[in-house]
Amino acid sequence: MEQLLNILHLEDDPKDVELIREVVKRGGIDCRMRVVATEEDFSAELQKEEYELILADFALPEFDGMTALALTRERRPEIPFIFVSGKLGEEAAIESLKNGATDYVLKNKLSRLVPAIQRALKEALDTAIRRKAEQELEKANREIRERAESYHSLFNSIRDVIIVADLDRNILHANQPALRETFGYELEDVVGRSVRILYADEQGFHLTAAAVYDLLQPSKGKILEPSFRKKDGQIFAGELYAVKRLDSSGTPTGNIGIIRDISERKAAEDALRESEMRRYQLQIELVYAAEIQAKLLPRTYPRVPRFDIAAQCLPAKQVGGDFFDWQEVSEGVWTLTLGDVMGKGMAAAMLMATVRAALRSVTQHHSPAKALELAEQALRSDLDNSDSFVTIFHGKLDSRDRSLTFVDCGHGYAFVIRNDGAVVDLIPRGLPVGVPDQKLFEEGCICFEPGDRLVLYSDGLIDARPELALDNVLLAESLRGATTAQEMVCRLISLTEQKGPMPDDITILAVYCTE
Repeated sequence: MEQLLNILHLEDDPKDVELIREVVKRGGIDCRMRVVATEEDFSAELQKEEYELILADFALPEFDGMTALALTRERRPEIPFIFVSGKLGEEAAIESLKNGATDYVLKNKLSRLVPAIQRALKEALDTAIRRKAEQELEKANREIRERAESYHSLFNSIRDVIIVADLDRNILHANQPALRETFGYELEDVVGRSVRILYADEQGFHLTAAAVYDLLQPSKGKILEPSFRKKDGQIFAGELYAVKRLDSSGTPTGNIGIIRDISERKAAEDALRESEMRRYQLQIELVYAAEIQAKLLPRTYPRVPRFDIAAQCLPAKQVGGDFFDWQEVSEGVWTLTLGDVMGKGMAAAMLMATVRAALRSVTQHHSPAKALELAEQALRSDLDNSDSFVTIFHGKLDSRDRSLTFVDCGHGYAFVIRNDGAVVDLIPRGLPVGVPDQKLFEEGCICFEPGDRLVLYSDGLIDARPELALDNVLLAESLRGATTAQEMVCRLISLTEQKGPMPDDITILAVYCTE
């Protein structure tokens, strides 16, 4: 079934209306016709979207067809408009067509009406199709323009330089902002010229040719690192991603090069490489230093009559400022020393070696107090210059009468556990070596009985276990039942076991009176 045709008919003669309606129906056009005779009604109906054809008389008592035509072309230009009039001169007919009428039919020749309607509807349909195609074409062109503008904006917003060249490696295009920023060239400076002007030397130019550009077939892109030259002659290290430019069939039509200035990255890599080399060299030096420092500590435990002695030193880093030492000064008489240089690491280790050497040089023929006095005199300038100090516990153990004469220079981490479990702190205590003061090194003395134990330790033990600070009873409790100096050391070292690096050097020296 054909679609019902909606017609707006401008006519004031009812007989003509019926005649025209009958002619249209007899012509095989199924229609619904709305008849109006005034401008007001015509204008109101024209606002509706339902009409597909307008038939209009040329002259009405209160309205005229030319005005109706003007209203139609203003508001609904796509609707076919046919004049059907009893009298329409040639001049008026031509004028109506010029003003946009689709056709005109005289009332005494209504046999032309149906063909005129069919022709007008076909032309309207063709016009609608053409207009839709034009709109779609305009939309497509607009999208193409927008995409082109978007691609152009994207192309120019890329910070790397993009060089588009033909098969002869002549430059066709480049993204201007990056070209100016990286090379100092304007687009007109390079278009049409060989890409050779961008390279620092012939080697780089030919390297990229051999890798990608001279190939006749499509190839995977390659990343190269030639040197480039700016317009002002400055040479910089670059990274080039080179690839063939292909047409829609995959045939190479040129080359694309994406160039990035990697001077800063290269400088950072060189700096990192140099830093790694220095770190590696320092690591090796630290290993050697650790070996040397380990060799400075006693390698074997002393064989002292009536006593069992053991010690252990754990640096927080590869080297540290803690040390322990013993030395036999006469038959049955041994010096015992535990020192802690302020700080840790290489600087503390160097001072530790100096302090140990100074003390060893004077301890054999002097009492503990005198030995510390002479050592401080020798060390004073070094400690002043390094703005450092050393805490030292230094004693002389006489195995013949089981006595220990000692000097505590600001150390304080020393106590004796009697065989009955009583804990005895060792006094007196003085200031560290290196702290300016008009001081005398005051000696203390303690005698041992079988089963008594002496414990010396550095503050690294307290740093690892802060809850043990200034509470030697807790430390003594952890040693309950230990029967050898080595077992005592191991138990105290086990108290410091923790995840992560140690906060400070830890040194333990234990003395067990066996008989």
